[in-house]
Order: sequence, then structure tokens, then C-alpha cells
Amino acid sequence: MSLPSNHPFSLEYTSNPRSTFAEVHEDNRFLHIEDLGAVAVHGYDAVRAFCDHPQMTRNFAEANLGDPEAMAARAARWPTLESSMTAGAGTRPGEGSERAHLIRDLLAPDFRPGMIKKMASTVSEVVSRVCSPLQSESELDVVKLVQEVPLIVISKLLGIDEATRDSQLFLTCAPDYFRGINPIAADSDRDKAEAGAKTMLEVLGRAVENRRSNPQTDLITQVIEIADARGDVDPEDVVRSLVILVAAGTDTTRLTTSLAVKTLLSHPVAFEQMREDRGLVGNAVMEMLRYESPTKYLVRIATEDVEFEGQTVPRGSLTLLSIMGAGWDPRVFENPEIFDPNRDLKGSLSFGFGAGYCLGVHLAKLQVSTLLDYFLDHLPSTATFDESQITWEPGNLFLREITGMPIHVR
Repeated sequence: MSLPSNHPFSLEYTSNPRSTFAEVHEDNRFLHIEDLGAVAVHGYDAVRAFCDHPQMTRNFAEANLGDPEAMAARAARWPTLESSMTAGAGTRPGEGSERAHLIRDLLAPDFRPGMIKKMASTVSEVVSRVCSPLQSESELDVVKLVQEVPLIVISKLLGIDEATRDSQLFLTCAPDYFRGINPIAADSDRDKAEAGAKTMLEVLGRAVENRRSNPQTDLITQVIEIADARGDVDPEDVVRSLVILVAAGTDTTRLTTSLAVKTLLSHPVAFEQMREDRGLVGNAVMEMLRYESPTKYLVRIATEDVEFEGQTVPRGSLTLLSIMGAGWDPRVFENPEIFDPNRDLKGSLSFGFGAGYCLGVHLAKLQVSTLLDYFLDHLPSTATFDESQITWEPGNLFLREITGMPIHVR
């Protein structure tokens, strides 16, 4: 049975949701996805409000809405995964938010702009090494070319030696984990994610123990130092914070870069403008995130009936917040169908909003900007791609997962 074009798991919505945006932005209505028990929200004002709404949560346990027997069965089959999805749920009132703030405190110093500048040489070295085929190959797949960059970067920043077995385990298990950690993932994806989660936590746990006895100039050592200075941090929270750090710099960076190359090749005038004036790159990255966002939905759960602009999100509904849809709201971004590297992007929601604002924003921008600069240096303006040859995985609720984009380079 084929899915309607506005369904989150349809190929049409995943690859090109703009017709849905045009439809819902006419009256800014919510879409009810009956088979998922979900409400999809695309308007800028509603997405912004629900990102950090007091009656919206990211935590099933905190929502206290699931069938207890079903939740117990899930916890028995996927204990590591369920624990990570409810991280932040405490045993007493307020404990969940306290833990969330603790993890942000552990990570925030590592993502200050000054720290990110120190990471620039690592990012540049990895990009130059991994993407070198762009300088010589006549045909290549952009997605496959860039897919290892974010994980190699984050593993090097964490101090996981590339020559060790742990590095290979880390590079393999992290993608499985992040693809399966959503509330309605298929059981088979969750089985892979459970295995990936266990392996990733073991690798990071070993790295933390190693750094306690052998401190280095890497992010793991810094997180440990911050935790020890506080004196009240559970060792599990140190590892959990590192998992969040990994999430900040992996799949979204890979997908953003692939979609950015697609955008560049589709807009040759802007491509040449950016090649000539690299000062445009920083703002262009944000415009690319607006124009071809890698994020399909952020997910919240309504803990009460939520009213907004005359519409209701019923209690217990999955609330799907379209970051890309918000970026295509013509009430906020005039002529959203035009890609403009000079666009005023004040108020952009590409990295979330409020308490859910992405901690990895600086690292993500650094990686994407470095990759984009490399493509501007080495991708000929005559390069082409065939839209019909692009492949997608529509079953990812969180991400617009482009899986292949062959290009003719020269």
C-alpha cells in the first residue's frame, strides 16, 4: 500500500517535501498522521513554540503515556536503547531536567568558539585526506565520499586512536545506533541500534577509564576534568554526555554536506559567487540548511492537550516538528524557493531553539564549512548530476537520509 505524499515515511516527502510545505503554509494547518498517532507541524511560529514548550517532552517516561506492559517489554528487549531514550527521566520531580542541565554543563565548554578553532586543523586534515578522490576521479558518489568524515573527526577529537580495534568498532556501531534511536523505529532497526549502543558505550567507557589514568589533550579528558571539578557527577553521565557529543557531529553533518553539493550544482551562479568570495560561505551554510535541511523532524510528545492558533495537538500525540518546513514558511522567509547565499537568516531554527538548541552548532558549522570550502576548491563548475540517480532511505523519522548521489566530476 502506497503512502500519501505528505507521510513522513513516503519517498516523496523525504526527497522533496516542498509541495507539502506549499499546501500547509496556505493556512498554516497541522497535519494529522493517523497511523503514527502523530501531528506534523510545519509553520515557523508553531515549530519555534513547540521546540521548548512546557507541555511538550522528548521523553516517553516523563510523558507517562505508554502502556506499562508494552514499555516493560521494550525495556526487556532493548535495555540499553530504552535507557538512552529516557535519559533525563529521574526518579523524583525535576530530576530529569537537572540531568539534562548537567549534561549541557559538561559539554558546553567544549563547544565554545575558541575551542572549536583548536579543532580546525583536525577537521581540515581529515577532509583533505578522505575527500582527495575529488581531485582526480571523473565519477564518484558524494554521499559515500563524505560519509566517514564526521565520524573520523569526532573519534580523533575524542582521542580514539584510528589504528585500534575500538576505532573500527566505533565507526561501525555509531550509525546503527543513531538510525534506531527513535520512538517508532522498526524492530529490526532497534535490534541493530541496541547492539550498536552497547558497543559504543563500551568503547567510550574504556576511553574514559584510560583518560582517568592517562590524561590527554582531547575532549574526553576535558569532559572528565569538568565533571571532577564539580564533584557530583555520576560516571554514567560522563559517558552519556560523550554519546550526545558524538550525535552532534555525525549523521547531520554527512547529510548536510551531501545536500549542500546538490544545492551548489543546482545553482551554478551562486556556486561561482561563493567560489570567488569565500566570505559568503558562513551564511551560505545556514541558507543551505534552510533550503535543503537534513532534518526531517524533531520529535516531541504532548503531555497535555496543546492549543496553538486555533488548533489542538491532543495529549499523547507524537508531535513532529519540521525544521525545513519552518525554513520554507513564506511569512518569515520571503520567496523561500529561491536559494540566496546573502539571505538574512536571523531567527533560523536550523539548530533548534531554547533548551533544545544544538550544543554541537559550532562543530557542525566548522565541519560543513571546511567540507564546502574543499568542494569549492576542487569541484569543477562543469560537474553534473542526474536527479533520477539520487537514492533515499525514507524510513528515517528524524533525518532526510540521502543514501547516494553519483556525480560526473570531469
